[in-house]
Amino acid sequence: MPTATDTFTATQPIDPPTSARARVLSGLDGAPTRPAASTAARSANAAATSPHTQVPTAKPDALPRWAKGVVIGGVLLAVAMPASVLLSRSMLVQAALAEQGKSKAAMICTAGEGRAVDGSSLMGWLFGGSYFHCGGWETREARQQRDRDRDQASFLARERARQQNY
Repeated sequence: MPTATDTFTATQPIDPPTSARARVLSGLDGAPTRPAASTAARSANAAATSPHTQVPTAKPDALPRWAKGVVIGGVLLAVAMPASVLLSRSMLVQAALAEQGKSKAAMICTAGEGRAVDGSSLMGWLFGGSYFHCGGWETREARQQRDRDRDQASFLARERARQQNY
């Protein structure tokens, strides 16, 4: 009859036969796996199975998962906000120059930039709005002459290329 000293304690692992131990460690036996009693028992079983096999242990994360999400979200927001402001100002410039190109006025704006309404602070730059500032002006006649010259130069370049091919 076994005595109280002969029985195993709850923290002492029970070693299965060698072939069963290999199946359990590789997860191939198909039976539901039980968590090991302790890390020391787990490493003892791994050492007993094979001297070259190591069971990877999970390292505790430095930050909780929600904190990582907050940090990543903050970085994305810090990059996306200025990028969206710059993109909207670029689109403002393109729209204003396209509108000027269709204008029948004597003077046409040919170059400009989008500026912040209140550029005195970061918050003003981000949320204050934008306006278009024209930096280059040209008369309608000068623009039409420039377009004609550009078109003629393009035509002559095509003609020279066509003559060289024959």
